Amino acid sequence: MAVNLKFLALTLTTADAEKTYRFDQPATVISGPSGSGKSSLLMLLKHAVGGDAILTPAVRDHVHSVCAEVLVGDEHLALRRLIGEAGSNRVDVLDPVTLELRESLIIRAEAGQITLSDRLLSALGFPRASIPVRREGKSAKANVTFQALFAYVYLEAIYIDTQIVRHQQTYFDGMRRALFEIIFGLTDSVLLDLKQRSAQLLTDMKTKASEHDNVSNFLRESDSRSDDALRAELVQLREMLSLAERALGDLRSELEESSAADAVLRQELRRAVASARDASQEVEAARELLEARESVVAQVELDLLRLERSASAIEKLSPFDFVVCPRCMQRLEGRPVQEDHCIVCLQHDPPDESVDPAAIQQTRAALERQLQDARGVREADGQVLAAARDRAQQADFLTTTLRRELDVQTRDIVAPRFDAIAGSSARVASLGASIDAVTQLRDAWARARSINQEVKDLKATRTRVQADVKSRTLALAARGQLVDDLSQQFFTLLAELHLPWVRTAVIDPKTYLPVIDGNPFESLQASGGGITTCVSIAYSLALLEFGLTHPDVLVPSLLVIDSPRKALGNNPDDQERGNRIYDRFKALADAYGDRVQLIIADNDTAPIPSDTFSTIPLDYNRPMVPGVAHPGPEHVHRAEDGYEA
Repeated sequence: MAVNLKFLALTLTTADAEKTYRFDQPATVISGPSGSGKSSLLMLLKHAVGGDAILTPAVRDHVHSVCAEVLVGDEHLALRRLIGEAGSNRVDVLDPVTLELRESLIIRAEAGQITLSDRLLSALGFPRASIPVRREGKSAKANVTFQALFAYVYLEAIYIDTQIVRHQQTYFDGMRRALFEIIFGLTDSVLLDLKQRSAQLLTDMKTKASEHDNVSNFLRESDSRSDDALRAELVQLREMLSLAERALGDLRSELEESSAADAVLRQELRRAVASARDASQEVEAARELLEARESVVAQVELDLLRLERSASAIEKLSPFDFVVCPRCMQRLEGRPVQEDHCIVCLQHDPPDESVDPAAIQQTRAALERQLQDARGVREADGQVLAAARDRAQQADFLTTTLRRELDVQTRDIVAPRFDAIAGSSARVASLGASIDAVTQLRDAWARARSINQEVKDLKATRTRVQADVKSRTLALAARGQLVDDLSQQFFTLLAELHLPWVRTAVIDPKTYLPVIDGNPFESLQASGGGITTCVSIAYSLALLEFGLTHPDVLVPSLLVIDSPRKALGNNPDDQERGNRIYDRFKALADAYGDRVQLIIADNDTAPIPSDTFSTIPLDYNRPMVPGVAHPGPEHVHRAEDGYEA
């Protein structure tokens, strides 16, 4: 049987008033002239259950919130949602009796949070499935939502004569078909998972194939050598490297042997260099000592010369009394001079021994002995310096000789080996770099092979998954008969409406859309909106009745129809066709009673009275939004005023 989904009431709250609309009968007709708010009332039902409803300015400006009392499966709930951006992304689930808050649920999915859709689908007992979709060329998953399922039960006026469950909206059409298959049991979670996996494998396979092509193209463009050629070249390079490393080892061994042969000579050279250094230090020390001796001799000679000059001056000048200054020739008589001071220079008179000839002679003799001794020491130090210089010259000569001998030996034996070692080392390094370059190219080829193998593995896995999809599809194929039965019921309904030019009508088993006289639904547009409206209503009624009579078909028991007589016209045949539509509504409501619910918005009341029908009349004096004065019929044609039904 159909899954139970029913609206019991809808309460609108404004700043000044509150209005409740009840849906107590199996069928409810919301009637009234254009602009009285019929479509807005249906949109608010959609808004209350989390849908993206089109709300008029009158609703947006005056209605604060709506609360829908609903039966979902076996649960009785009250769903309250605000109007406007603030808070409209959540729906409060209330106790229907006390109106106490039970939980507040988000509408759009967020990681780790339960949505209103999750809650309602669980209450309906509807399978929670993810369907494979493609977004921006990549495979992805889209969760089945209650809002998507609601598109099957709500025929909006804007779509009723142009689309079947919004099938022309590309982004939604995949969800529409998946929902049909879930409703009729043509698929299940296992099959959906297999299809999702197959789609993901196809995406991965294309990605890896593209990566393989990019790597292969890069290799072909950057280096013309194939992987086999690189493998052979790598073997050759490694052999050459082995030979070069062996030759380098031999050269280093020879160098070590030649180095052992001149070790004695190097030792002698080190000793000679040390001796030359010591001799040079001795020469420097002797030179410094000799310079000190020469300073002493020069000082004694200077003292002796000073003594001679002083004695000569005393001898020549002491007999004279100066009466005039010998320099400026001024007279000195009467000049105040202290006792024992010179009348000319005013200094103390020298002691007696300084002018005593005997004392002077004694001092002269002492200075001459000191000078003779100093000259003797200087001579001896000069000989020491000369001997040190001789030893230094001999040490330098020995060092130079040993250096020349070692240079000759190095030039003839060691240097050639050093050159050979340098060349051999460069050869080893060059071969190593070549091996690295070839190895990198081979690694890239190995990566290309690995990616190619991944592509093959993905292809093999997808083949197995596709086989599982086919097997699972075949297991469910028997349920395809349900689509054929639905087609027959759909054709019967259309025949009852007496549509002109319609000879055959089926439900396409692949698209699940109506096909009339072998033509798709879109081709009926040329026949007029009244024809397409009838086809759309017949399709939805066929689904609803089929769900009511088949326990394993999960069609919701609710059908909301906005403007069922849209574009039918006013001639007798069109009016009769409208009456036949309502006859079908009445037959459905009479037959199934509380098991079904029809909510219909129409400009006129139901053309046939029935106890199973209730009416919500709206007019310009009683508009849908409570407490808001309607501008009147003279403004109804202005859709921008927001009162269009």
